[in-house]
Amino acid sequence: MDVELSRAETELQSEEAALHAELSRLAQVSGELAGRLTILHGQAAEVGDAAVAQRARVAPPVIDPDAGFAKARAAREAAVKARRDTNTAVRAQLATAKAQLQKMASQLLADERAIAAAQAAPPPAPMKAAPPPPPPSPPSPRAVPSVTEAMKKPIRTSGRVKMQAAVDFNSDNNFFNGFSANISDGGLFVATVNLLPLGTEVDLSFTLPSGERIEAKGKVQWVREVNDQLIDAFPGMGVQFSSLNPAAQNAITQFLVQRDPLFFADAE
Repeated sequence: MDVELSRAETELQSEEAALHAELSRLAQVSGELAGRLTILHGQAAEVGDAAVAQRARVAPPVIDPDAGFAKARAAREAAVKARRDTNTAVRAQLATAKAQLQKMASQLLADERAIAAAQAAPPPAPMKAAPPPPPPSPPSPRAVPSVTEAMKKPIRTSGRVKMQAAVDFNSDNNFFNGFSANISDGGLFVATVNLLPLGTEVDLSFTLPSGERIEAKGKVQWVREVNDQLIDAFPGMGVQFSSLNPAAQNAITQFLVQRDPLFFADAE
């Protein structure tokens, strides 16, 4: 809410209350004078004082404390109605946005689990004297990753959750920008097409949704190259923390514990 607008409305309400009170007082005085003039007019007629009787016929002004504020009151009523209508429309927008985000988050979680299950599936055991394989069929959008990619990605040893936060990191004299898709207590995944060699040491700098700025050092442990067969799998790098101060470690731990399930969903 606009602070200046609220202050101005409060000041105007105070001024209107004071003006209305003064008009009410003057209206009371005017009524009293009208009564006294009526009595004076009768008395002047009895004694034959035509001049006084003539002056007593002049009525005092009629004062209506509410009439002067009629236009302002109508404008305020219209403004209140407009604000109520706006709040109703905004509530409808919020409900629609919330439903859309919830649906997207659920679908994203389901897709991530499907990809993780495909990556973890063991290769089929070789068969002796196997018949000739059938002609190859078109690849499925959720085909199992290539052997090269599987070899580059080690088995995960710590929990990991979804995270939406910009990540900036430096390696030697090159500066790259990526987008963090996952973060764990031991490292994070940076979705980017600017892949670095395995073992490259990088300086990480990112901000948690709770507002804490994290500065850490890490090392590239695995990379995921662009794979046209995995349209939902972003290319990027898994970076393991090699230097993380206690405050940063505590902030990450608190984030993992207190994350909002709508936007930060567990990844299998």
